[in-house]
Amino acid sequence: MTDTTNNNPAENQINFWGKLTAGLLLIFLTSSAIYFVIAYWPNKMPPIEKGDDGAWFTNQRFKVTLIEKTDCALKNETDSLQKISDSTKKIIAGLKDSIKASSDSVRTDSLQKLRTKLENEVGKRAKQMDSIAPEKRIHLNTILLLMVAMMGFLGNMVHIATSFTTFVGMGTFQRNWVLWYFVKPFTAAGLAIIVYFIIRAGFLSYGSGASSVSLYGILALSALAGLFTDSATLKLKEVFEVIFKPKDERTGKLQGDGLTISAISPDPIPAAGDSMLTVTGKNLNMAGLKITIDGIAVTPVTNTAEKLEIKYTPAAGATKAVLVFADKSGNVLSSKEIAVK
Repeated sequence: MTDTTNNNPAENQINFWGKLTAGLLLIFLTSSAIYFVIAYWPNKMPPIEKGDDGAWFTNQRFKVTLIEKTDCALKNETDSLQKISDSTKKIIAGLKDSIKASSDSVRTDSLQKLRTKLENEVGKRAKQMDSIAPEKRIHLNTILLLMVAMMGFLGNMVHIATSFTTFVGMGTFQRNWVLWYFVKPFTAAGLAIIVYFIIRAGFLSYGSGASSVSLYGILALSALAGLFTDSATLKLKEVFEVIFKPKDERTGKLQGDGLTISAISPDPIPAAGDSMLTVTGKNLNMAGLKITIDGIAVTPVTNTAEKLEIKYTPAAGATKAVLVFADKSGNVLSSKEIAVK
């Protein structure tokens, strides 16, 4: 079979326009990550004592402001603004009629200015009501998830930008790495979220609510997780092994691959007189091991992990002997039928 793989490094490199496009794409994605981090940066963290119920913010980019009023107070404020708006609209409607009926140009001009002022006030009240509407709020937990993902993405963009410029500068960048450069930031964002969940499970925070999280600390770790994805993955592997590796305190458990029988000699067993059966294998000295021949318990003369010696006298007229190894619960681990001649 002919190997069709292109082993020529020069032919596997991207051209000038490819390098330029990749560089501009790196700049765009890095700038986008920075943009979203800044756009959703909260003006301040809510008090810890208020818990998650007091961790709502206005959902406006570059103006993510903590809503410090309770839902009840916000409802009262909304109702009040609505009443003021309705009253103002009625006054405006009356002014329209007065303007139409007035023949005095000075009075008409004055009424028109008042009408414009009141309409502006109505628009202002409408914006206030819109800003505190439930559908225009965002919770701190959502903000943290967005920013953690963006910081992981940003950290990895720094890594791949450094790698890209280094290899391009050395003239050794290979086109078969393009997919790796494209996928890596997104996997880094996912990794940062995983690290965040692990931290929220008990590290770096001094409470269970979102407001108890150290914002700068969690985002710094997210960026580092994205910057050093391999190290972060290895650390997560260590955490997983510590949490989920069971401590086996059973006695008499099988070692390695369990009890195995390699050979038994002599085979066949002489029918006349006493014989010394030699059994070789692995883990033959496990705790609680029960050995029987033809259903009769026997005790080894020699007992090591790799060798057993058992004294055996065949019954008169016997043509075979069945050697059985069982654990302390009676479960058969191995059995062997040996001819008697």
